Amino acid sequence: MSRLRYLEPQEVQFRRRPGSVHLDVKVGAENWVENVILLRAFPLSAPRENLAIRDKDDKEIGILEKIEGLDADSVEVVENELNRRYFTPTILQIKALKQDAGMWKFDVETDRGSSDFYVRNWRDSAYELTRGRWQITSVDGGRYEIKNLDDLDERSQILIEQLL
Repeated sequence: MSRLRYLEPQEVQFRRRPGSVHLDVKVGAENWVENVILLRAFPLSAPRENLAIRDKDDKEIGILEKIEGLDADSVEVVENELNRRYFTPTILQIKALKQDAGMWKFDVETDRGSSDFYVRNWRDSAYELTRGRWQITSVDGGRYEIKNLDDLDERSQILIEQLL
């Protein structure tokens, strides 16, 4: 049985090779491991802590307890990768919500601009994370968040109520 390997930030380096979309990691004096995957253990409550580093075969290299302490270049590479992997626009307004071909079509304004997406089954695609905070997954796997239902404008609240 293997044990978890916790990595100290000062012994870990990350890079992205020119022309590559993948990350590489180096731990201490070990060789660079190419094409690693970063996963958040607690993506909502602790997004910069307890990052699992896995190789291309999904074998765990170790757990980085925190980003603080990495060199500046590594911090930038890690933050860019996590933002890409966990891209979750925040819904600021629901402009329209209607049923279309057995799915709900959302037309929304987010902190990243306008978007529209479909949700097949509300009960399986939306989760209340904390009171009033919702995460919604679209049919194509996109994630959206409503940080607080009470902060939405009145029309948006009326539209979303038909699903709640």
